[in-house]
Amino acid sequence: MKSLFLLSFHERDPLAARVSANGWQVSSARRADGLRGRFLASNALIALIDLRDAAAEGLAAISDIAALDEKHGIAILTLGNESTQQDIAVKAYQAGATHFLDFANPNSNLEQAIKFAYRYVENIHGGTEATDDFHSLLTQVGEQWSFSKDAVGQNWVSDKLKSNFPELDFERYPATGIYRLLSAQERARVRGAMGRLRTGAAQAAVPLLLKGEKIIHHLHDAGDRINGRLERVTESETDLGWTGRDLLSGLRNGSVARKWMRNHLANNKNLCLIMFGLKNFGTINAAYGRVVGDEIMRRIGQRLVAETVDHSADDILVARMDGQNFVVVMALNSDKPIVTDAFTACTEKLLRSVFKPISIDARDIGLVARAGIAIANDSADETVLIRRATLALAETMSSDALPLKISDSSEQNILLEQQLEADLVHALQHGEIAIALQPQIKVATGQLVGAEALARWNHPQLGFLGAATLFSVAERAGLLTLLSSHIHKLAFKTAGHWPESLSFLRLSINVTAGDLANAEFVRDMMHAIEDAGFAASRTTLEITESELIGNLSTAAHRLATLRENGLRIAIDDFGTGYSSLSYLKNLPLDYLKIDSGLTLDISGSEKDQVVVKSIIDMGRSLGLAVIAEGVETEAQLATLGAQGCEYFQGFLRSGPISPGEFEIFALRSN
Repeated sequence: MKSLFLLSFHERDPLAARVSANGWQVSSARRADGLRGRFLASNALIALIDLRDAAAEGLAAISDIAALDEKHGIAILTLGNESTQQDIAVKAYQAGATHFLDFANPNSNLEQAIKFAYRYVENIHGGTEATDDFHSLLTQVGEQWSFSKDAVGQNWVSDKLKSNFPELDFERYPATGIYRLLSAQERARVRGAMGRLRTGAAQAAVPLLLKGEKIIHHLHDAGDRINGRLERVTESETDLGWTGRDLLSGLRNGSVARKWMRNHLANNKNLCLIMFGLKNFGTINAAYGRVVGDEIMRRIGQRLVAETVDHSADDILVARMDGQNFVVVMALNSDKPIVTDAFTACTEKLLRSVFKPISIDARDIGLVARAGIAIANDSADETVLIRRATLALAETMSSDALPLKISDSSEQNILLEQQLEADLVHALQHGEIAIALQPQIKVATGQLVGAEALARWNHPQLGFLGAATLFSVAERAGLLTLLSSHIHKLAFKTAGHWPESLSFLRLSINVTAGDLANAEFVRDMMHAIEDAGFAASRTTLEITESELIGNLSTAAHRLATLRENGLRIAIDDFGTGYSSLSYLKNLPLDYLKIDSGLTLDISGSEKDQVVVKSIIDMGRSLGLAVIAEGVETEAQLATLGAQGCEYFQGFLRSGPISPGEFEIFALRSN
């Protein structure tokens, strides 16, 4: 494999990715410290030096490397911009460069320029065969290894690697010898990098601590073989954490981004955090596969670096936080007033330039990006800043018409939300999550027929918090599945203790999208009912339309299985904006619940009455019983009754009440 050494002060990662994609094994640096040692350790015969925006440093680096080889056995290819850097080609030649490429010229071809540089090396060394032999010699003196994908026995380990690690039995473990010296955390990083190679990446790099020394382990997929090489890291490469690179994009990772923000805030710097998310990333992965998805992440990272390269590393940071989220963090001048319009304009520019369509294999793939902006003004907590940007991004991701949003959440509210998330675990363990029951009544007779179980949180400081707040906190804390299961079990246990005289009442419980996505949903639901001693035939599951937007066929299959076991199924909040006749057609339904927003207006507007009547007529024609939510007046009830609605619930008869109060209400009602 041919090696190339790259020095780029501002665009190291995009250039390294571009060169490695053409089959080169790249060793890269962004600073000139210890340059000679790094170049020699790379075993490269070509040095690629980027002079753009760093002419003086780059020219010094050229002279430094050229001095290593008085016989000109290496090629030094330099990149410059002749339109903005006067006489840069002449200066590069005088410094010792063998080749120059005007990289700003739209007709420039970096890949071809590298091939010309290598042809120069071949001519110096006496032809292709002699150069290959020289490469083999360099490889032997480097810390390298290689193994065949197809034949387990076809492995190779360089003599230098063997001599530097005499304690390892490379004869027995040629491919995993180094792996055996690593910690569990470092082994996980290696597995992650190898996973990237298996899914189509040509090259990956893993930072490791090996026998107390900092190492970069370079991995390369050469088609039929996997090659590896160790690079010793000098202290100058350890800024912001030597392990702080995202292996896929080459950008700083989330840990380094948090540290950068924390350091700047500690030095009384105001910050602007822009968080970008790709709304259609799931669709892209599903349509084109993970390999294309990973390549898009790499391209976005390169574009972000290119758009921010004019700023110093102390003033701006570009990082990949997690998944498909990227951040650009800017340190603000504390002497100038904060102008939100400027941040909006900057974000809009990045949305246009960075997230324009990406062409892969002659296919233009459109990107739908959103941005959340948070400004830290006199704040000392980077977690609050990140949280505010995350919430702003979440709002834009759920919108079709809002490309960006500046966070208006106060630090006090964010801290309260974080406290609630921490409190929720305690609440689940100590019985603070309670069940309230709202009666469901037959319109024609006023007879009580059942109850809907609603969750509420009896917070020790804040009092009772409703289901909307409770589920919102659980979702942010990653406790939604645990909370839903807890509420189901509590509801069935409560209904299981109803007296025999109330054995005719039904219990309705709400089911989330997470519940429906769980492969064990049917089994868990049946176990919860059986453990409580409640009858499955008296149970109704309520699913909102928005929860069904994911996988309709899977949801239909699981609900049908439960229905075969005696449960009944209701569509909740029908008519709230997601209404689809496909749900009524394809799901095994028994009830249709009219959203309270429609019920509230039914007594005053003829149009609302027509809408509600059409829903009732449609439900009845499909054999579904109709339940109206949010009934508050006798006029609303009378109108619903005249239109054929069978059941209702609402404050006209009772709001949600405690289990004890419900039993009293039920016994008096019947």
